[in-house]
Amino acid sequence: MTHEDVEPLRASYRPAKIKVLFIGESAPAGGAFFYKQTGQVHSQFRQALTPHIGDSPSFVAAFKQSGFYLDDLVLEPVNWLSRSERQAIHAASIDSLAERLRDYEAPLVVAFMKGITAPVKAAIAASGTSCQFEVVPFPGNGRQGEFRSAMTAIMPSLLSQ
Repeated sequence: MTHEDVEPLRASYRPAKIKVLFIGESAPAGGAFFYKQTGQVHSQFRQALTPHIGDSPSFVAAFKQSGFYLDDLVLEPVNWLSRSERQAIHAASIDSLAERLRDYEAPLVVAFMKGITAPVKAAIAASGTSCQFEVVPFPGNGRQGEFRSAMTAIMPSLLSQ
């Protein structure tokens, strides 16, 4: 998947006012994508949030209606790259994310991969915006239960925005 493949679809689900911004590492290279309603990220978010926000007419529509939006630190897939290559691209993506954060003005930002905590924090600082920041584990690689537990722990913050 490329930037041109995913960004128009992502933008179509942007709420008028973003209450909670979820930040992932990047859209996956394999073609699954949250807003295409495919892949483990979509599945795990749906499992964690549907009891609270519903899923009608679709989960991604309910996600948008709740003021939730999902963006990525890196706008091109990086999941097949080495760790060092990914970290270099993370660092190079801070300014781009900072610019988007200024535009979004989300009061709560949730990174959903512990490995992107530092660059997301750096982007928040560079953006000059004030927001609450949370981190939950990536909902894959055997950590689905940890992800759901972490989402449950921050659910009051998610729903109070």
